[in-house]
Formats: sequence, C-alpha cells, structure tokens
Amino acid sequence: MAEHRVLTACPLDCWDACSMVAYVHDGRLIKVEGNPDHPITQGSLCVKGKRLVDRLYHPKRILSPLKKVNGEWIEIEWEQAFREIAAKMREASLRYGPTAVMHMYDYGSGGMLKALEERFFNLFGGYTEIVGSLCWEAGLQAQTYDFGIPLSHHPNDLVNARAIVVWGRNVSVTNMHMMPFIKKALKRGTKLVLVNPLATDLSSRCDLQIRPRPGTDGALALGVARIIYERGTYDHEFVEKHAVGFSEFASYLQQFSPERVSEITGVPVSEIEQLAELYENGPVSTLLGIGLQRYGNGGNTIRAIDALCAMSGQVGKPGGGVQYANRIWGPLLDMNALTMPERRTAHRVFSVVRQAEEILQADPPVEILFVTRSNPISQIPNSKRTQEAYQKIGTVVVIDMFLNDTAEYADYFLPCTTVFEEEDILYSSMWHSTISYIHPVVPPQGKAKPDWQIFAGLAEHLGFADEFMRPIHEWMEMVIAPLKELGVTLERLQEEGFATVPSEEIPFSDHQFPTPSGKYEFYSRRALEDGASALPEYKEPLESPVRQPDLAVKYPYHLLSVHPRRSLNTQHYLVSSEQPWVEVSPDLARKKRLSEGDRVRVFNERGAITGILKITPLMHPHVIKIEQGRPRSMGGGINDLTSNHHADLGKAASAQYDCLVNIEKIDSMNKVL
Repeated sequence: MAEHRVLTACPLDCWDACSMVAYVHDGRLIKVEGNPDHPITQGSLCVKGKRLVDRLYHPKRILSPLKKVNGEWIEIEWEQAFREIAAKMREASLRYGPTAVMHMYDYGSGGMLKALEERFFNLFGGYTEIVGSLCWEAGLQAQTYDFGIPLSHHPNDLVNARAIVVWGRNVSVTNMHMMPFIKKALKRGTKLVLVNPLATDLSSRCDLQIRPRPGTDGALALGVARIIYERGTYDHEFVEKHAVGFSEFASYLQQFSPERVSEITGVPVSEIEQLAELYENGPVSTLLGIGLQRYGNGGNTIRAIDALCAMSGQVGKPGGGVQYANRIWGPLLDMNALTMPERRTAHRVFSVVRQAEEILQADPPVEILFVTRSNPISQIPNSKRTQEAYQKIGTVVVIDMFLNDTAEYADYFLPCTTVFEEEDILYSSMWHSTISYIHPVVPPQGKAKPDWQIFAGLAEHLGFADEFMRPIHEWMEMVIAPLKELGVTLERLQEEGFATVPSEEIPFSDHQFPTPSGKYEFYSRRALEDGASALPEYKEPLESPVRQPDLAVKYPYHLLSVHPRRSLNTQHYLVSSEQPWVEVSPDLARKKRLSEGDRVRVFNERGAITGILKITPLMHPHVIKIEQGRPRSMGGGINDLTSNHHADLGKAASAQYDCLVNIEKIDSMNKVL
C-alpha cells in the first residue's frame, strides 16, 4: 500500500492548536509533521506533538476494558463494563440523586466532541461538576473585569511594537509558534524585555530581564504605573474618555513609591524606572503568562498589569495590547446545543482545586466518579489529600489510554482512542482564530473507543440512547452552524483541513468594551459585587517570607512547578527517558554547597520530591524550578509539595505557586549528606 497523507490536528491543550499532516504507510502511522499551509503554526510542530505517534503504539497502552478485582486488574468486555457501571449509576441516583455521580475532567485531550460528555451527564439528570481551572481562571476573570472579555492582538501586530514585554511567559515552551512573530519584530529593531524570575530561552536575547520575587509582579506593575502617573506621561485622553475609575486608581498608586516597590520585589529602582520609560514611549506589546496568576494574589496581578498598559496608552493601538487570552470562540459556536444543560434537574459544583475537601464533606456523598481527559492525582495541588478523597468514593471510572497515577485509585479503566483514531473539530481556546478538522488517520487499536462512544454505550443501558446517538457529522453541524455566515461549513473544513474566521487584529480599537460601563474599568463594581477588590490591589502571596517569616526560616525558597518542555503534563513521560531535574541559580547552589549532578531532595511540611541538580544562570537566587507532570513511578509527585489554596479571582483558580520549600543533598540511599 502506498504512503498517503491525512490532515489532522494536535489535541494537546496549549495556545497553538497546531494543524498536522499524518503520514501513513501500509496502514501504520509513521510520523506527523506540522501543516505548512496553516497561517499561524506554519509547518512547525513541537516535540510533544511529534511524540503523539509514540503514544499511539506504545506497548503499555491499554487496549481492553479493565475491572479491578481483589486489587488486581482483569480484562472484561465492553458490554460488561457498560452494564455494571450503568447499574451503579442508577443505584446511586435512586439513593442520593444524580449529584452522587461526579465528573472530573480537564483539557488534556481537546476536541469539540469531547463536550458530549456533558450532554451525557445532563441527560442522566444532572451530576456534580468540577469547575474552575488549574491553568488560567483567575487571569480570565481579571481581564473580564477590566476589558469585559479577554482578547489578544493578532501576532502579526508585534512588528508594530517599539518593545515587547514578555511577562511571566516561557514562549518557546508553552507557545512556540509565537516565536517567529517575535523574531520578525526583533529584526525590525523592536526591543525585548523579560519579566521573569526564571531563565528562559529568550533570556540571552533580551535587552533587559527583570527578576521580581515570585508573586510580587502586581506590585512591580503598580510601581511602574505610579512613576508614569507622577510624570504626567500617561494617556490622558484614554483615561478621561474611555475608562472609569482612574482617579481612584491614581490615589491607590500613591502607596507604591519606587523605593517601596523595590523593597517588595527585590527589583532595583533603576530597573523599575527603565520599565516605566519603556511603557511611556510605546507602543508596547505585553505577553502575559498563565503562571502569573497561580498565586493567592494572581488575579489582581493580571489586573495591575492590565491597568499599567491601559493608562500608558497600549490598549486598542497597533503594537500594543495585553496578550493573555483570546476568547473569540464562545460567541461563534453553539455548544449548548451539544451539551443540553437545560435537561439536568440537579446540579452541584465542586472546585477543581479544593475538590478533595468537598468530596470528603459532601452531602449527598460522591458515590461514583468519572475521570476523563485528566490525571488529577498527579495534577491537583496537595495530591495526598486528593488520594485520600478518591479512596473514599465507592466506584471510580477512569477513561484514558494508560494506567496513570489516577488509575491506581480506579475500579474500572475504559480505554479511549488517540487523536489519530477519531474524527473531530479542534479550535484554540487561548490564542488564534483558525479552526481545524481532525480526520481519522488509522483504525482504533485493539478495543479502544472514542470518548463519546464510551458514553453512548452507557447511555444505551441508562435508557436515553435515542437522545445521545447521532452521526457525529450531525453533532458537528449543530455546533458550527453560526459559522456558516462567515463562510465556514463542515464540507469546507473536511476538504481544506482548517478555516480562519474573521477577528479583530487590534481589539478595542474603537474603545468600546463589553463591560457594564462600556469603558475600560480601573474600578470594577462587578468585582466588588463578587466580593473582590474594585481596584487592582497588591497583597503578599499566601506563602512568602513577608507574610509567613517563621515558615520561611524553615523553607526559604519559592518552588515554581512549571510546564514541562517535552510533555503536556503527564502525557509523554512514558516515551521519555529524561531525568527529573531540580534547577537552581549558581548563588543558591553555592549557599547550599551543591554541585551540578548532585542528587537532591526538595521538601516542605506537605511532602518531598527527589531529583538531579541542575545549575542554571540568570535564575532568581531564591527560586527552585521543577517541571511538573512526572508520574510517581518515574520520580514524580511534585504536587505533594504544593497547596490547594484558591487564587483571589475566578470560580476556582489555583494558587499552587504559593509554595515555600527547602533543599538538601542526599545520597543514593536517600540519606541527607
């Protein structure tokens, strides 16, 4: 059989949502490459996307339904799995109501049809739903208060910037397709400034890197705004005609003199003034990272940076903007037609961050838990508490491809397909306006089924298959119906592989904001009504040397558990041989008498993790960096150290970067040296 190409798309949850070309030879997928015709990703593909092929054929992939009997997994047929799980769901609902069934999901595998899971639970009559986000919920809420909706400039607009400030984002790791646009701007003479306590791939190329103490970025932004206000170089027309609450904001700024901000952040006054001069002489394009809002003060940090950009004249202008998220797809897709929220009669929500506490205190209790598209035992902060909660649940059903850390606590394991074995539509929830079609590349391996087919089997046993079973193209047509006015049809997507919908290259250029006032809001009454501060305020992180000095004596370093370079959370470690690295600055290594390659233990009162020391220049001297996601079986367990505190804004956002730790050298027998 000759080799042939199939257009598909990457389902991994990142900004880029790449279009891919799959190459099949003799019925076997041999490789994937980026689609060179895609307007954003332009033919490049990160190692995580390429390694999806390895996951497809990995020998540890589970290809038959499993049931745990006396602590051991045994293979069963799908019919038995459907019959037994459906019976348990009926029993739980009769005894306690439908909210005794809980659904824990995230976006480790994307696709429009994944939302059919919600339709299933709504047709069941309701359920306990996990809400909030470990990723970016606080920042989304912050920009909703400020702008009315989080929107970003088209990356082509970077060439119009006099300076690009990459604030808390490791672009080449989490948003690699932004890099060509940055490089193009730099060739035209645009300055590059980083605000990040960690070294990144751009550190050696930037004009200036500012390294604030973790969690103090909001104070830095307010200090820069104070300088600009005192000099009178802010955008008078914008704040007077197109904003509300600037006078209140200006009064609040009086607390943030350059000297006080330097004391809070550890940033020299000279660098604070340099950053102010940059924003005074814009346009400045500010690229925000999601790590900024993973603190107890994270949402207000985003609000403070928004306010700095707004008052200095960066909003609605070429070369400006505050690029955090680009939530353009919500109004363009009819997801409710797919999920049918009106059909549920009972509904309960638990926080994704604090779900362990809520499960343990639940009334009615959680009798059955479904886990899809996520690995919460690894990913939820304070994972020991999550383990305790999951052990209390009568029946845990995990839908995945591998027996991950969460599967250890499961009673049933149902094997799902990879992106190459299913058909779907994919769009970026975070960045660009191009939607892609996922064509099936190879038949499903073994007995694996797409997620929606698994729930269809359960629906049949629960008596509502007639409202769940439809040809998938009907589902797709239903959701994308609003796009027809924009010239995007299912047939076009299937034929061309992707389509781009019109979107504003420069949002808010007309100075119209979907806020209650219709203007940019330095002072948000909506935030006040939600129990938050009306102004973007600075408070110390929940765990910091200032807020908890006694704790900092024992645990003097900030742990940043960042996104891995070569994996999406836990998904790729089975096909990776990399060691768990613990990165520190040369100063920290000297102080603790550590050397490159030492085996070390990082610990606090919640837990500990071991790894191999790596000394990295240009890092903050009080920061320890460990990539999250590594399974426990491979030396992982980073979330044994993190806390399950909430961030300040949003339904349920994570403050997992509020984490103080210590470090020590150990030998091969885990003895402290």
